Amino acid sequence: EQWKEALLENPLNIQLINTPLGEKGEFGFAATPNQRETFLDGVRMGIKYCKALKCPRLHIMAGSAKIGREEVFIENLLAASELLQAEGIIGLIETISCGVIPGYFLDDFPKAIKIVEQVDKKNIQFQFDIFHLSCLGHSTTEILELYRSYSQIIGYIQVAQPPNRTEVSGAGDVDYELIFREFADSGCDKFIGLEFKWTSGKSDFSSLCSFLDKF
Repeated sequence: EQWKEALLENPLNIQLINTPLGEKGEFGFAATPNQRETFLDGVRMGIKYCKALKCPRLHIMAGSAKIGREEVFIENLLAASELLQAEGIIGLIETISCGVIPGYFLDDFPKAIKIVEQVDKKNIQFQFDIFHLSCLGHSTTEILELYRSYSQIIGYIQVAQPPNRTEVSGAGDVDYELIFREFADSGCDKFIGLEFKWTSGKSDFSSLCSFLDKF
């Protein structure tokens, strides 16, 4: 209810929320054996929030690499796809770098893409997080190649400047001039989320908007 009230008071909308992480640092249950009902309960909770907040996407958290299994992940994604389809919601999975969540099940881009392709459902897509891809060792050129190659299964793009997850208008490991020029020139129609912390610790929307206005 607090989120709904906040959205009514501000001209904003929520584009993405996560499934529950768990209470003991599990970081989700999608790939975890013998946790099917826990996982599906989390998906149902996510759907409830998505409907209440008019959010079109649900990020499905995979869980721990120590106990996660690819076949379990695929089976659970297929089950989640049915629940999400009934409500018109897109399910997303994301590669997360080990520096952010050590031991996360999806810490490899080819692995994540393979899983999306094996699930083969239109409402299960890939969350293309450029910050994580860079932290996993991909250069700007490689990131652009991945975007072009897999654009058809990318359902959401998220950006921040590595290594400190700061605003894209600042200096860092990714050339966001090239990234956003590619998005503009290719007619990218995907929602782009900015998940970052300000370099100075204080918001500077003027500089950020000036950078983005170039595209």
